[in-house]
Amino acid sequence: MRQAWAAGAGALCGAGWFASVEPATDLTCPESGIGCAVLALFVLLPALIVVWGVVGWGLLRLVRFPVAGRTAALGTAGAVLLVIISSFSLRFVQVQLPEWSGILVVAAGTACGYALASVVTAGYRGRRDGAEHRGQDG
Repeated sequence: MRQAWAAGAGALCGAGWFASVEPATDLTCPESGIGCAVLALFVLLPALIVVWGVVGWGLLRLVRFPVAGRTAALGTAGAVLLVIISSFSLRFVQVQLPEWSGILVVAAGTACGYALASVVTAGYRGRRDGAEHRGQDG
């Protein structure tokens, strides 16, 4: 169930991030040029990633997720990595997707990133009843 909550939060954050990129670039760079591209690539996009990572943390805290901070941080990093890998992979195999499908690719990548992060931060440590120390395998 934890992975489902984390994947849902990740999908919402990924879709929100993708939907906010174009309005943010239109707001900060009304004209095109190399300066605008550098600003968008090195300032605006990382800032939006941080903002949506904080939103992911807030969503996970809202559902009382036990390790929301670590899951949001690892989920955001994993989501960025998965989205980069998937976009380069789709371009490499020359898949022609419709224009609107970008939001689905990003949402799926962030959902997977957050779900994997919730598995990593789950803290499974085996049995907790102490029986493994007493020789009782009941």
